[in-house]
Amino acid sequence: MAKVKHNPDASSLIDEGIAKMEPFARLICTKLRRIILSADPELIEDWKWGPNYFLNGMVCGFWGFKKHASLVFFQGSLLKDKKRILISNPGNVHNRHVRFTDVSQIDEATLLEYMFEAIDNNRKGIKRTTTTDKTVAIPKDVKGSFKSANVLEYFESLAYSHRKEFIMWIEEAKKVETRLKRITQAIEKLATKQTMHDKYKK
Repeated sequence: MAKVKHNPDASSLIDEGIAKMEPFARLICTKLRRIILSADPELIEDWKWGPNYFLNGMVCGFWGFKKHASLVFFQGSLLKDKKRILISNPGNVHNRHVRFTDVSQIDEATLLEYMFEAIDNNRKGIKRTTTTDKTVAIPKDVKGSFKSANVLEYFESLAYSHRKEFIMWIEEAKKVETRLKRITQAIEKLATKQTMHDKYKK
């Protein structure tokens, strides 16, 4: 197996990246960085598209955005998520995120528990098994809406990954109005032969 190459300038790149963030995100990411580095002395601070932490594979990373900061576990789908804090990503079945809008929302003990589990999984070489079942269950309200809009046939013709992304995106809506809006947006995309990556990503 080829030796993994790490960015020798990772630490300074992360320093610079955090310094350019919004003040609230700077506080969050500084604390996340400290917590991550305290989880295991063998953890390597790296830079791949942003801060990346490596131990027998990519463990996690973080970044600050305009209105929130996000911590991502690259094999988060394997985590038990006892506290129900992880958010799935319709575009990636492996990753799981935790979002923060204020540094006070960070529970250090909980994040360390998740870090320990993620690191332990990497050390043991545990990987997410890919299912061969390509069936995507369509909720009744979604199926009815798609059928009424004459996009159900096209939706069912899409590749498994695209069908799954649409349904996961709709199902993750926390509010009824958000769900209805996403169904409408999905219909608009399907009607013009678009995939999840082509338009709305809220």
